[in-house]
Amino acid sequence: MRILVTGGAGQLARAVLETWQGHELIVPDEGELNIADRAAVQKVLTGVRPEAVLNLAGYTQVDRCEIEEPQATLINGIAVGWLAETCTELGARLVHISTDYVFDGQGGRPYRETDPTGPLSAYGRTKLLGEVAAATTPRHLIARTAWLYDAWGRNFYRTMLALAAKGAPLKVVADQFGAPTSCRALARQLRAALEQDWQGLVHMTCQGETSWHGFATEIFRLKGLLVDLSPCTTSAYPTPARRPAYSVLSGTRRRELGADLMPTWQTALAEVVAADKETP
Repeated sequence: MRILVTGGAGQLARAVLETWQGHELIVPDEGELNIADRAAVQKVLTGVRPEAVLNLAGYTQVDRCEIEEPQATLINGIAVGWLAETCTELGARLVHISTDYVFDGQGGRPYRETDPTGPLSAYGRTKLLGEVAAATTPRHLIARTAWLYDAWGRNFYRTMLALAAKGAPLKVVADQFGAPTSCRALARQLRAALEQDWQGLVHMTCQGETSWHGFATEIFRLKGLLVDLSPCTTSAYPTPARRPAYSVLSGTRRRELGADLMPTWQTALAEVVAADKETP
C-alpha cells in the first residue's frame, strides 16, 4: 500500500518506519510538507496520490498550547481538515492520531468511544477539533492513544532516566491515571487496523492502568536503578495546562473490530527496556 506519512520526525513515525515493512511509505520532510500550509498539503498529496495518509503531525507540547492556542488550533485542527478534504478528492484513507486529553478525567471507568468529551486544556480542545475535521472525509480512522513513549524522542520514559542519572531525589505525580503506550506497540496496531480497513473512532492504548509514579517505578525496576522516588499530588506541581485525573481508554471496540495487538503496559515497557540501546 502506498502511504504518505506526516510528522516524519516524531517518535511515532520512527516506530512506524521500523514496523511497517511491506508498504511503500512516503515521508516528506517538514520543508516539503508543512501541514499548516493548505497549498502545500494539496500539492504534495496530489503529487504523491497515496492510498492512505497517516497523520502523525501535531502540536503536542501540552503546556505551550495554553499560550499558543491559535497555532495549536491551526496544526491540530484546521490543517487536519485540509488533509481530509484532499483525501476525499483522491479517494484516500485518512488515519489520524488523537488523545485521551479530549476527556475531562472525572470518570471512574475506562472511557469508551461513545462517551462525551470535555477537554480541560487547549491541547485537548485542539485535538478534539482535529477529530471532527478528520471525520469529514468518508474513509477515516481516528485513533485515540495516550502517554506515548519509546526509547527515542522526547517523552516521560527518557526524561525519568535522564533525571535518575543525576542522582537527585525525584517526586512524581501519583494522582493521575492512564495507560502508558509504547510507540512500537501503537505502530503495530495501526498497521493492522489499516490493513483490515477499520473505520471510525477507535481507542488504541496498552492494556491496564497506572499512575505516572507507578510508571516511573516500573521503569526504574526494569532498568535495575535504585532511585529516591516518592509520590506527590498534581497540586504540588501545578502546570499551565490541566491534565485529566483519570484518562484510561477502553479497548472493547478494538477487540470487536479484529486483531487486538495492544499488550499490557508492563509488557510493552519491558519490550522497550530490553531493546533500549540509547539510554543507560
